[in-house]
This record gives sequence, structure tokens and C-alpha cells, in this order.
Amino acid sequence: MPRPLHQPVPPSFQSQQSALSDACPTLAPPFQTNLPYPSFVRVPQSPPQKVIAAQPRAFPAAPILFELIGAPSRGTGVPMRELVVRSGCALERMLVGAAEHVGAAMGKALRLVRIRLAIPWPGYEHVEWISSIELFTSSGPLTRGQLAVDIANAFHSFVMKSSTYTPSSLAYEWRTSTGGISFDRLILLACWNVHDDVWMAEVFVDRR
Repeated sequence: MPRPLHQPVPPSFQSQQSALSDACPTLAPPFQTNLPYPSFVRVPQSPPQKVIAAQPRAFPAAPILFELIGAPSRGTGVPMRELVVRSGCALERMLVGAAEHVGAAMGKALRLVRIRLAIPWPGYEHVEWISSIELFTSSGPLTRGQLAVDIANAFHSFVMKSSTYTPSSLAYEWRTSTGGISFDRLILLACWNVHDDVWMAEVFVDRR
């Protein structure tokens, strides 16, 4: 029996994409989203259709990840409640790569000076919450730590404001009103480029 020209590719190295993947791409975070703890639940956000309907002008920028220094494993994220109360120096001792200037790379392809952070929270898609984040400060490009704080502040504003809206009955478990999900339970994992200047945050909810 003739030997095969190439050895079989192990399943762990096989691509899950077909030849038509580029023609019909599935929009999903470009990183692993495995839940690190049993109490964590991934927030199922879908990019706003009006945002992704237009033809993109550039390839997506690389995602920005947020990790705690000394975390037991990767992908555990950072509690947003810690981000909004820590000083810049404290953030550098807490967040991996906090001082890295990520702002310039985030907007490089389109020469952007700011991005839009979309928060299509389940049940509140009708609110169309989008925050503007400046990529440059008076001291230079935005750092990873500053970006994390800006994202956390955007989510804090969203939770405070959205609690006054009535959520969809199909996503009642994701409500942010009384008895629902509070800001203190939100965990920031990453920020990824959905379309041109629009980014979204990958967020877990700690159900403990």
C-alpha cells in the first residue's frame, strides 16, 4: 500500500474554517472566550447591524487584552469596579502591560484619533449605547491602563442609565435595573475591533 505524501494533520491543528470562510465570515471575538470560573457568564453581545452593514475601510486592528498581574491563569480578566477606583500607579502594579501605549496601534490603519465603543447589551439593543474614547492624551498615545479605565467608566455610565429603560422580555435575566446585574459584577477581558472605528468589549458577569 503506497505511503501518503503528507502525514495526516492532527485534529488539534485543523482549521475550523472552510474555503468559503472569507466569503461568508462569522463575526466573533478574535480570541478565546473560555469561562475561567464556574460563576462567570459571558455577556452575549452582537455588533449593531447598522455598524457592520457598511463595507470596512481597513482590516481590524489587533485586540487589546486585559489581565491581572499574578492571576492564576490567562483569560480571567479584570474587575471593572477595581479599574474605576485605582490611580495610575496602582493600575501599573495591578494590570499586565498597563503602561503600554496601545492607542496609536488601535487607530493606525485609518489614522484615527478616537474610537467608538459600542455596548449592545442583551435586552437593551434598542438603547444603541455608543461612547467615544480618545486615543491620544496630552502625554501621548492612550495606555492599556487608561483604555481599561475608559471602558469601565463607559460601562458604569451605561449600567446607571440603562436601569431607567425597560429591557426586552426575551433578555430579562440580563436586566440592569433593581435585582438585576450590577456594575460591581462586571469583568473586563478584552476590547476588539468590530468595524473600522467601532470597538466592543468582551465582558464576563460574576454571578456569585
